Amino acid sequence: MRLKKAKYILLLLCLIPFGQLVFSRERAYPASSDESFLQDTAGRDSLTENAAIEHAAADSVPGLDSSATPQYAAADSAAVAARDTSKKDTAQRKSFLDDVISGKNQDSLVYDLRNKTVYIYEKGDVDYQDKNLKADFMKINMDDKIIFAYGREDTTTKTNTRPEFTDGGSTYQMDTITYNIATEKARIKGVTTQDGEGYLKGSRVKKMPDNTINIANGKYTTCDLDHPHFYLAMTKAKTIPGKKVIVGPSYLVMEDVPIYFLGLPFGFFPTMSGRHSGFIMPTWGEEAIKGFFLRDAGYYFAFNDYMDMTVQGGFYTLGSWQASLASRYVKRYKYRGGLNFYFSKDIIGERDEPDYVNMNNFNLQWTHQQDAKFRPNSTFSASVNFSTSGYSKYGAQTINDYLNTQTNSSISYSKSWAGTPFSLSTNMQHSQNSQDTTVSLSFPNVVFSVSRVYPFRRKEAVGKQRWYEKISFTYTGTLGNNVKVKERDLFTDRMFKQMKNGVNHNIPISTSLNLLNYINVSPSANYQERWYFRKIDKEWDPVSRSVVNGDTTTGFYRLYDYSFSVSATTKLYGTYQFKKTAAVQAFRHTLTPTISFNYRPDFGAAKYGYYKYVQSDTLGNMRRYSPFEEGLYGVPSAGRSAGISFGLTQTLEMKVRSNKDTSGFRKIKLIDNFSITSSYNFLADSLNLAPFSINLRTNLFKNVGLNVNATLDPYQIDANGRKVNKFMLRKGKLGRLTSVSTSFGYSFNSKNLGSSSPAAINDINSGTTEVPPEYTDMFTQPGYNQIDPFTRRQMMSATYYDFSIPWNFGFNYSFSYTKPGLQANIVQTLGFNGSVNLTPKWGVTFNGGYDFGSKKITPGTFTLTRDLHCWQMSFNWVPIGFRKSWSFTINVKASMLKDLKYDRNSSFYDNFYDN
Repeated sequence: MRLKKAKYILLLLCLIPFGQLVFSRERAYPASSDESFLQDTAGRDSLTENAAIEHAAADSVPGLDSSATPQYAAADSAAVAARDTSKKDTAQRKSFLDDVISGKNQDSLVYDLRNKTVYIYEKGDVDYQDKNLKADFMKINMDDKIIFAYGREDTTTKTNTRPEFTDGGSTYQMDTITYNIATEKARIKGVTTQDGEGYLKGSRVKKMPDNTINIANGKYTTCDLDHPHFYLAMTKAKTIPGKKVIVGPSYLVMEDVPIYFLGLPFGFFPTMSGRHSGFIMPTWGEEAIKGFFLRDAGYYFAFNDYMDMTVQGGFYTLGSWQASLASRYVKRYKYRGGLNFYFSKDIIGERDEPDYVNMNNFNLQWTHQQDAKFRPNSTFSASVNFSTSGYSKYGAQTINDYLNTQTNSSISYSKSWAGTPFSLSTNMQHSQNSQDTTVSLSFPNVVFSVSRVYPFRRKEAVGKQRWYEKISFTYTGTLGNNVKVKERDLFTDRMFKQMKNGVNHNIPISTSLNLLNYINVSPSANYQERWYFRKIDKEWDPVSRSVVNGDTTTGFYRLYDYSFSVSATTKLYGTYQFKKTAAVQAFRHTLTPTISFNYRPDFGAAKYGYYKYVQSDTLGNMRRYSPFEEGLYGVPSAGRSAGISFGLTQTLEMKVRSNKDTSGFRKIKLIDNFSITSSYNFLADSLNLAPFSINLRTNLFKNVGLNVNATLDPYQIDANGRKVNKFMLRKGKLGRLTSVSTSFGYSFNSKNLGSSSPAAINDINSGTTEVPPEYTDMFTQPGYNQIDPFTRRQMMSATYYDFSIPWNFGFNYSFSYTKPGLQANIVQTLGFNGSVNLTPKWGVTFNGGYDFGSKKITPGTFTLTRDLHCWQMSFNWVPIGFRKSWSFTINVKASMLKDLKYDRNSSFYDNFYDN
């Protein structure tokens, strides 16, 4: 009988009277033939023909053709008669299966009752427990519990379809499969299965009950094509899904060319998903100054889901060696961080030679970030980068480390008390210059703050706010301890003697008033008090004929000062209207003038005791100094000050017609900001007027901004370049242009292939371009976001190239002019970067620059990349400068075969020492 395009319950839908079909799962004896391998030879439960007929009659099959042959009709009658007489025997008989087996198909199902066999045609889909089989033809033998399946020819594609078998989490595609439901064994021909990033292909395969697979004449590759570009030809192999692949004698095949000398007697490939502990293979190469090397060998520890650690090391044939430790930790919704430590013994040159180097170097990096939702009233963060001065020169592993001569660190903790204006923060800061070995430390730094408080404001305000209710104050108290020493003096007595420390209190008081409804007036006062614990007197040294430090006295010293100010500001608007039919509708000009008056007493008077006098030359001239001038927070200023500060800020907008806007108009900012500020000191004996500061900010084009800063000095200079108390107006000029600086940049790019939206040039640098999973680890390492975009682009090109962007180009230009005296200094530079896809598979990235002062091209990088489907080739070249070097790499893309590569390079260290 045939059921046309019907969903069915397999095995005769005989599960209703029996509930379930159950059979015993006995262990099969090994045999060489398919039948002996697959059949359960110990205690197999075979149904009698009458039992099979009884099962068939027990169910009504939907869609049964009424014109069934007499043979099948007789079988149905016999089943009805036998059912009543054999109920007891049936109840005692073991069921056929452990669970329901169900499925569907698109063409037909044929059930042969006499031979107890089911035939399934056209896209059969069978489910049993956690197993699934899809094929265009299936033959199910109920007696032997064996399923046989194969595909058929697709008339549209002229290719053969292939059965697909899923067991648990493993999926296999094959030419044919013979599967025993009882023993869970299978004989497979022409199988293909994916495990992790790799693909296993085998001509003859045996699947065991524990899902292990034995393969004869197999292939292992990470290429996803049916005919792979490369593979490891295996005489025999065994795979344990989700764990590992073990291979016997094997060799590499490239483009169907066997490379026997790259053969292996045996091999081991881990295929476990997620993070697992294991060995890290080393890299090898040569550096002229250190010799041949074998480095980066180590072990990866996957402790748990929250922490891991990598330990690596290496050595050079000329005596140098290195070791490193890297660890990451994360607690979801709480915090995350990473710790990196690198140590190297650097030996360069020959002993007793003037350029001989034998030194220990290290670098310590630590990052810690707290989730904003975890303890919202307190935060802890750390960004530490501490190293010896020789690390960047001798121990750096990347060009970015080599060029980075300035390192900074910060560890901070802050806490605020909800419902109160109080907050507390403390931090430790570190700054280091590897060129002059100078180290600056700042610890501890403690800041206690009180946010703005209105002491006279009523708790329950009724009516209009009174003027005194606007009076407010804030408080900031700071305790600091700083020192700046050479690297060799760290944690010595010299460092502790040079420490600068103190406590600073700052209390600003302010209010605001409205005058004539248009002028905002803001009076304010500021009180500052400094606490120091030592003072250093100075004296004249007749031997050296100079002023030297004298006695250092410890104690408690309180220095205070205060000042008063009042400021006023308003806004003026000017509008010019055009005709309603004009394209330009109006111009709007906004002016914001500001003027303020400030006064500060003379805290250099003797009554305060902040200043003293000391002989300054052999003629007996005296000069004023402060015993606290080396204090951390400075000294109150000497001399009275009373003056005004004034400024004018302007913006200019244009209103034009626009069909793209729903209102029919669009506003365009012609000038975002144009400001001029200066001040005048009434009590100064000369040079009362301060230089004018000028700032202009506007947009030249869409996404192209221009920012210009300039300084105009109103006074003349003499023949020696010193300012004199004469205005430039006497010469018919507003002032001397002492400085001008500006910078701007832009990025051009084509559209993404297959997309109508522009592709941003810095998508990869900003993290918006999706990175393949095999490269995720590299771009999530601590410190990666601190690398400059150019270097990041080079790192990407070395391992991954985005071929979806046909081309992009960006540039940045900076200009600086300074002339404080007679000599002028001009610095202007141009930088550029970009990438071009010469073909869909060939790509070029480049960056560089030009220094107009030296009239030279600055060092840049050229990278040529070729996409080889499952492989990638790259050539990186720095053609000029002390970074001159090159490297060539061809490697498999998949991370699990990252050691299958060929690379050659020249080190930038060699070029540096050759010069």
